[in-house]
Amino acid sequence: MVQPSRVAILLAWLAAAFAACTQVESGKTPPGVSVGANGSGGEADGGSGPLSGAAGESDGGSGISSAGSPGSLELGIWPTFARQGQEPADAAAVLASIAALSAGSAALPIYERWDELSGATGTPRAITWQRLDAMVAPYRDRGKALALCIGIVDRTSPAWPFAGELDSAAAAVAIEATIDEVFERYSPQLSHLCFGYEVDRYLAEASGAEGSRLLGFLQHAIDYASDHPQRSQTTALGIAVTLASAGNAQALAELALGTEVFAVYDPLDEAAALKAPEAIADELTAALEALPTLEGAPKQLALFEAGYPSGADAGSSEEQQRAFYEALFATLDARTSEVTFVSLFGLGDRSAVDCELEAAAFGAPLEERALARCSVGLRAEAGEPKLAWPSVLAALSRYR
Repeated sequence: MVQPSRVAILLAWLAAAFAACTQVESGKTPPGVSVGANGSGGEADGGSGPLSGAAGESDGGSGISSAGSPGSLELGIWPTFARQGQEPADAAAVLASIAALSAGSAALPIYERWDELSGATGTPRAITWQRLDAMVAPYRDRGKALALCIGIVDRTSPAWPFAGELDSAAAAVAIEATIDEVFERYSPQLSHLCFGYEVDRYLAEASGAEGSRLLGFLQHAIDYASDHPQRSQTTALGIAVTLASAGNAQALAELALGTEVFAVYDPLDEAAALKAPEAIADELTAALEALPTLEGAPKQLALFEAGYPSGADAGSSEEQQRAFYEALFATLDARTSEVTFVSLFGLGDRSAVDCELEAAAFGAPLEERALARCSVGLRAEAGEPKLAWPSVLAALSRYR
C-alpha cells in the first residue's frame, strides 16, 4: 500500500517536472498514458487540515479566457485514465491531466463528489486536494482554465459529507468552507464552477421535501459563490443537469440557477439504449433554443461529458464515435457564441472496475451503463488513438 505522504511527494514531483518544461506541444499525440474513471482516482481519505493557497498563482501563462464572452468557447479533454497494476491512482490522474494538456486541452474539467473534497464541517480532505493541485498546476502555469463541478448529489445519490439534511446551519457552514477553499486555491484559473451533478436525476427519485431542500441549498451555494470576494467576474456559476433536461424549457426554469446552464450529456436514452451518434446535435440545439425562454439575464451553455462509446459490447463502433464528434463539432461551429465550454469525455478508455463503480450512481440498469461508459475514450486502453482523434485535434486547434 502506498502511504499518503509518498503519494503527495510523487504528485508534487510530477507537477513540478512538467511545469519545468519549456513548451507543450499541442495537436500531437499525447504521451502514452493509459487513461479511465473520472480523472480523479484514489480515495478521499486522509488529513483534514486547511491547505488553502497550496497551488498559488503562477508567474507563467497568458491569462484565462473570459467565460461567457461571445466566441470564447473553451474545449477541454476529460483526463480519464485506466489503473495499471500497482501504479498509484492519484499519480495516474496527474499523468492523464498532463497528457490532455499536451494534446491541446484549453481547460481542465474535473468533477468531484463533495464528500471526497470535504469533511463534515467543510474541512478539506488533504489527499484529494493534493491530487487536484497537482492536476491543475500544469494548466495554471500555461494560462489555461479549470472547470470544476462539486457533486452535492452524484446523479441519483446524495454526496454530502455529513449525516442530516441540507437545510441545516451546519450544511451551510460546510459548503461555504468548501467554496472558500476552491477560490483560495484556484480563483485565477477558475472559468466554471458548478454544483450538484445531473441533479434532475436525483430530483426525479427524491420526495418533494428532499427536492426542495436540495434546490434551496444549491441556491445558497450559488449566492455565496457569486458574492465571494475572491471570485473573478469571469467565473461562471450554475448547477449541473442533464442535457435532456436543459432542452426542456419547463424543467429548465426551475434548474437554471446561477449565471450559466451546465449540462451533462448522456449517450443512453431513458430505456438505457444507445442513442444515435447524431442525437447530440438535436439535444444541443434544443438546449440552446430553451435558454432564451428563461427569465432574467441571458444565459449561455457549458457542456460536460460530451462523449460517445466505441465498443461493440455497447452496441457501437469507432465509426459511430467519430460520427458523434462530427455532429457535435458541426453544431458548435454554427452556434459558437452560445456555448462557453465543452468537455470532451474523455481522453482514454477506462477499466471495467472503475466503470462499474461509476455506473452505480445512475441506478439500474448497471451493466448497460458500465459498458457505455467504459469505451468513451478517444484513445484505447493501450494508448492507440481511435478514429475520432483527428477530428478532436482539429477542433482543439480551431477553438483555441
